[in-house]
Amino acid sequence: MKKRAPITKVKTPAQIMIIEKAVKITGKVFRELGNPFGRSEQDVAREIRHRIHKLGTKPAFKPIVALGSTAIHHKPGKKIIRENKPLIIDLGVRYRGYCSDITRMCIPDNKRIKRIYRHILKIQKEIIKKIKPGVEFKDLQGEYKKLMKRKGYKVRHGIGHGVGLHVHERIKGELKAGMVLTVEPGVYIKGVGGFRIEDMVLVKKGKPRVLSKSIPQVLPL
Repeated sequence: MKKRAPITKVKTPAQIMIIEKAVKITGKVFRELGNPFGRSEQDVAREIRHRIHKLGTKPAFKPIVALGSTAIHHKPGKKIIRENKPLIIDLGVRYRGYCSDITRMCIPDNKRIKRIYRHILKIQKEIIKKIKPGVEFKDLQGEYKKLMKRKGYKVRHGIGHGVGLHVHERIKGELKAGMVLTVEPGVYIKGVGGFRIEDMVLVKKGKPRVLSKSIPQVLPL
């Protein structure tokens, strides 16, 4: 039986600093990847793992490199990455015990694909604006479902999860200042591909802080 993820905890300022470092390392991995096209999904996934180890950390989970796939947890294969389909890269590191979990995409020059990407980016921004202490996590999920339905998309997974010592932690009840969570809207359309943006957000009094804000939203082609 699969072990259920633990409930997330409020992080101390020292723990938040460690998580911020994990995010910074993740951003460095993304930036150093370069152009993935012409290589296989497996090859890019191997390079991600290599760069993570080179930076003195470990992968928080097996990286996802998915070209035109509608599988949420796609396993990288031998498929050669081409510029005509959306590409999802989902990776995280474990630094001093604490995890990061961030997803970015490469978007081809295609009107429909660009439109879908803009939709999930807008949905993500709307959800992030609502993050503050006292908000019920289930209400964020409800708002996510409403926004997705408005755009005509099916909901395939939750809007996010807690992050800390475990890459997936459950959020129960109200958000509290010091919690770190992901916001990851996803759209998966057969014949088109998968679309997902995932950022890590620190719950604060007042405006939330997007810890992964410095990582470019769209990876360079």
